[in-house]
Amino acid sequence: MLGLNKPQVFRSSPYRKNLFLRIVRVWTPAARRERLQSFIQAQGATAGLVYTRSRRDSETLAIWLQEQGHQTAAYHAGLSAQQRRRIEQQWLSGQMPFVICTSAFGMGVDKPDVRWICHFHPPLTLSEYLQEIGRAGRDGQPAQTALLASEPTGLLDPTDKERREGFLKQMRSQAQLAQRLAQKLPREGYLPDVLKQDPQAELALAILHQQNQLIWVDPFHYRLNKSAPPSSRSEPQTSIEAYLATKQCRWAFLLGVFGFAREAQGLRCENCDRCQNPKTGIKSINH
Repeated sequence: MLGLNKPQVFRSSPYRKNLFLRIVRVWTPAARRERLQSFIQAQGATAGLVYTRSRRDSETLAIWLQEQGHQTAAYHAGLSAQQRRRIEQQWLSGQMPFVICTSAFGMGVDKPDVRWICHFHPPLTLSEYLQEIGRAGRDGQPAQTALLASEPTGLLDPTDKERREGFLKQMRSQAQLAQRLAQKLPREGYLPDVLKQDPQAELALAILHQQNQLIWVDPFHYRLNKSAPPSSRSEPQTSIEAYLATKQCRWAFLLGVFGFAREAQGLRCENCDRCQNPKTGIKSINH
């Protein structure tokens, strides 16, 4: 898109050997909370973050944990800037050991001694997951991560399945919208002119590009390629269920998804629940 001539490419592996990855299957909403509390208690007074999927989840969970005697607070984009800064400072200074937060927390916040991250529900994408667990152990010392997920059938706790289906439905809806708008778009166009005619065209162009049906000639001019079949490449955002179910090393799985197949080949990290090493010294959840 930038017209670079043989640019030098720098690729950084997402592998963090000091991060221990664990998936914890739960059967009921009550069991999910119990597992979370067991995990938090096992970490002692160390700093951590609990990620939830919505503002309501963060507030409900924070109230419940406060009732259990924990000093914590909910953090989400619905709070005022003053409220968010106060919670951030309490956490950064150690006054508050952990925060119940949405993905709004952590961007630009650097605390090197975060010892644990817990996802109360699975993130919608592996990109989110990798980014959020990466906020732990930035000092290079061991840190633990736990992702609480419904058992595969979801019979007694269908929340994960419902969230995932809602996400996929939204993706399909956006793709259908893009295809409808594509019928109205000129085969070749100048982005500012197209957006003047239809503000929704920006989303359509982005999705068509993702589907390999649009080529950017430069950052402002595009050309539709309607004859090309939609891209069938496996995107990281479609792989969260496969990650939960994989029997291989979890770090190897993540490396493979994000384009580091050579590094993933034959890897046994000894820092995940699939190839756990009892010598890691990292506290785990009581099963």
